[in-house]
Formats: sequence, structure tokens, C-alpha cells
Amino acid sequence: MQKGFKKGLLIIMLLLLATVSCFAALPRPVGYVNDFANVISGDHRRQMEDVAIALRDDQGVELAVVTIRSAAPLTPKDYATQLFNEWGIGGPEDSGLLILLSVDDREIQVEVGYGLEGVLPDGKVGAVLDQAVVPHLAKGEYGQGLLAGAKVFKAELAGEHYELDARDNEWPIAFIIFILIAVIVTYLSRRKGPKGPGGTVRRPRPVPVPRSPHRPSGGGFGGFGGGRSGGGGAGRKF
Repeated sequence: MQKGFKKGLLIIMLLLLATVSCFAALPRPVGYVNDFANVISGDHRRQMEDVAIALRDDQGVELAVVTIRSAAPLTPKDYATQLFNEWGIGGPEDSGLLILLSVDDREIQVEVGYGLEGVLPDGKVGAVLDQAVVPHLAKGEYGQGLLAGAKVFKAELAGEHYELDARDNEWPIAFIIFILIAVIVTYLSRRKGPKGPGGTVRRPRPVPVPRSPHRPSGGGFGGFGGGRSGGGGAGRKF
């Protein structure tokens, strides 16, 4: 009986130590941009810091960009949530935003504070990652991808509409125009279709609809201000 009790107590102590070690392993912030994986160039870092400072001054939002090699033994999502709450990103208004890149896990996670979930719902965050960030990460352009994400989130928080750059816009615009033309032609042909020999109405051949191209799926301070994450945001593998 006593031996079983000691064994159970030992297991509980080991579990507690493991939990404490997970929290103790979290790094301390060294600024708005925390490149612990050393994958961001100096120029990209400065530009992201400028974005973070502008967000702080103009919107009262705290942005943290973090790169790590691996989130193990946690998942990147759990790591991001713990880091967000440990650092207190966002202050009393919970207006915080964390962009976490786990290089070896090949995963990016965006954690959104309670106060920003109305402006940055999960679906919008995921769309920004898909369109503006993941394509860069998939090519190893870590700094460029993180900077693109930071700029888009800044625009969204300022009430601006996010637009893809010219190269990204070409395909969606052409696709929309193509669909509109196909719909109009089909409608008109059914309504006023020319009759062939014998009075039969000739229908135009069906036009193949192109498929969407495949996208991968899947500062200057000692700390932040006490914000909390409600678990909102999104993550993507690359």
C-alpha cells in the first residue's frame, strides 16, 4: 500500500516537473521581432519592427513575430498559445497578435488576442496565410513571408482591404472574367439560339472551367503588457 502510494506520488511529481519544464523552456521577448531560429535578414527584421511600431502607435496593437527551430515537445499551436499568454501580448485590452514560425516543424501559427478576434476572425487569418505568407515559406523565403503577413494584418487592422500584388491578381481576375463571359454566352444561346437544319437549336459546346492552382495547405522593451489569447487565429503547414 505504502509502496504504491510512493510510486503514484513520484509519477505526479514527474508530470509536474515536465509541465514546469515546458513553461520554463519558453524564451523571453527581446523585441517585437524575436528571430530565435536566425532565419530573418536584417532588412526584413527592420521592416517588421517598423510595422510593429506603427501598429502600436496607430492602433494600440502589440505585434510579436517569433521564429523557433521546433516547438517540441509541444505542438506549434500549443506553443503559440502558451507563448502568447506567458508574454502577455496585447496589454489589458487583449489587443495582441503573435506570428510564430516553427522552421523544423514547417508550420506557421497566428494567435489572436480576445480584443482583435472581431477584426481578424479565424477564416480571414487563414486566407491571409494561404495567399500572402505560405507561398513564400514554401520557397524558404522566411523573412519575406513573415513581413508580407505582418503588412497584411496591419492593413486589415487599419480597415483597409487586402489586395494581392499584381502577379497574384492576374489569375483570379482572368478567371472571373472568363466565368462571366461563359454565363452570358450560355444564357443568350439558350434564349436566342440559332436554329440549324430541321429547326433544331444548336447549343454551344461546353467550355471547360479551369481549376484553381494548388496552394499548400494545408519592441524596444522588456516584455509585453499582459494580454490573453482566446485560442483564435489559424495555422498552416508549408
